[in-house]
Formats: sequence, C-alpha cells, structure tokens
Amino acid sequence: MEAEQEKSLKKDVIITIASRQNFDGCEPDRIDLITAGRLYRRNGKYFISYEESELTGMEGTRTTLKLEDRQVTMTRTGTHPAQMLFAEHKKHVGLYQTEIGSMTVATHTSHLVNTIGENGGSLAIDYTVEIDSNLAGTHRFEMAVTPSDGGSHL
Repeated sequence: MEAEQEKSLKKDVIITIASRQNFDGCEPDRIDLITAGRLYRRNGKYFISYEESELTGMEGTRTTLKLEDRQVTMTRTGTHPAQMLFAEHKKHVGLYQTEIGSMTVATHTSHLVNTIGENGGSLAIDYTVEIDSNLAGTHRFEMAVTPSDGGSHL
C-alpha cells in the first residue's frame, strides 16, 4: 500500500486560462489561452506546468503552479523569472525581475478556489497587485485543467 501511495502521477493535460486585469486609468486587459501542459503529483501535492507563449508576452518562460490546500505558489523560470504566492486573505511580497530591473511586487488574495485533483479540475484566484507599495490593479485568474485524450481527434 505504501508503494502505491508513493507512486507519482503524471498526466498530459489541456489548460484553459482566462486572466482579467484592471489597472487604474487603463482599459481592462484580458488574456484567454488554451495550451498543453502537465499535471503531476509529488509528495501529496499537485503541480501544473506549461510553457508561456507570445500571446502572454512571456515566450521562453515555464510557469509551474504548486497547489496546496488553500495556497498556490506560482513559479516562473526562463526569460521572465518570478515567484508569487496566493493564499486567501493573505498578502505576499516578492521580487519581480524585468528587463529594466527588479521591483517589489505584493499580492493580496481575496478569494481562492481550487478543485484540481488527479483528473484535472479548476482554479480561480481574485487578487490585487501592488508594485513598490502602490496599488497597480485587480486581477482574476481562472484555470481549467482537463486530461489530454492522447490526440485521438486528428
């Protein structure tokens, strides 16, 4: 039984992302993306990883989400490295690297719902972002994860 619990899960998945950003004085920004990714479990926690694209403006970047009970850690590696933590009713301060240097970015998560398990599921996060202690905008991030069917639709 222990060996079965330690057996790791890895699945190819289709990830649908809907991201909405509202910045003061600007038109709302919306990104809708469907991409291939991987869902896996390690040490009892689920992870989702995918490659960013030209559409998100972060080509050459891999995004990995670590899903815990009421907390999500987003780690980006590659051309746009960053780490952000989302935990309901909590504020997280981190450093964000850009072409013009690094800046302090704080996220304050007001709502987080995670139903992702071994067969996929969904994730929704509402949060605000502060850049160098100034409110930059409000965000809603929604992700749906569905197992890939192995390409039977040719």
